[in-house]
Amino acid sequence: MAKKKRKAKPALNDVLIIAKQNKAGIRMARKLERMLKPHVQSIHFDRSTALRLRQRGLSVRRFDGDLVITVGGDGTLLWTAHQTHLPILPVKIEGHGFLCTCTFKELTENLQRLLRGDYQIVEKMRLQCYKETRSIFHKILHKPYPPAFNEIVFGRKRPSKILKMEFNIDGTIMDFSGDGLLVSTPTGSTAYNASVGGPVIDPDIDAMSIVALNPFFSRIKPKVVPSSKKIEVLVREGECALIIDGHGGDYVRENTKFIIEKGPPLKVVHLVHKNFYEKYRNEFLR
Repeated sequence: MAKKKRKAKPALNDVLIIAKQNKAGIRMARKLERMLKPHVQSIHFDRSTALRLRQRGLSVRRFDGDLVITVGGDGTLLWTAHQTHLPILPVKIEGHGFLCTCTFKELTENLQRLLRGDYQIVEKMRLQCYKETRSIFHKILHKPYPPAFNEIVFGRKRPSKILKMEFNIDGTIMDFSGDGLLVSTPTGSTAYNASVGGPVIDPDIDAMSIVALNPFFSRIKPKVVPSSKKIEVLVREGECALIIDGHGGDYVRENTKFIIEKGPPLKVVHLVHKNFYEKYRNEFLR
């Protein structure tokens, strides 16, 4: 279950702004800087945004201030989540932006609340994926990938070839052939997971969804399992790509084994309260 409503810092002194790399994103990043400048001691931009603003940028990974603000949509948030451990306020300026917790207008209307620390930080579940390898001394090693906020996907690299895969839960192996395998968080359950017939999971439920992608002559169905479970995945045959949140990834050889388990949470700032089901209805059912 997401850990809710931990009190934030009493004030903001050091902020990093990350913008979607288009005209709207850069324009709103500049506007946000003007809004914050009279009140915040230090305002930084990531290197890509700073370059377009003709300023000096800062590495997202090295920033160790109070808050990161993303200005864009879900993609901007997902990219940023791979780079930082700090609380993120995701601000929507266009598109669905379902993962964003406020719009730019709502941020403007509640700016004073943000400045005095009157907001909530919610720890949202992420998934950690490890690739199993062996050292020259035949010791089993586990290489970690960036934690996934939305989903981990094993997909076929070549459209004309299917994958033979299996996953293991509590010692029970389930195998199939098809397009691949998707494991998602409750947050990611409304994204790719929902598109391929997986269940939408209430964000207050600490669980993950497992969906076989277009299984060939198989009765295997989507599954929801507790986040305490450890899932072992084996790519038995076929050329496979591992994709994490649409940003990170790897190309996978045959007979490569992976372990997926609950990872470190992502700290997401909520400035205004929004009902999950109402938001889902408004975004996807109208």
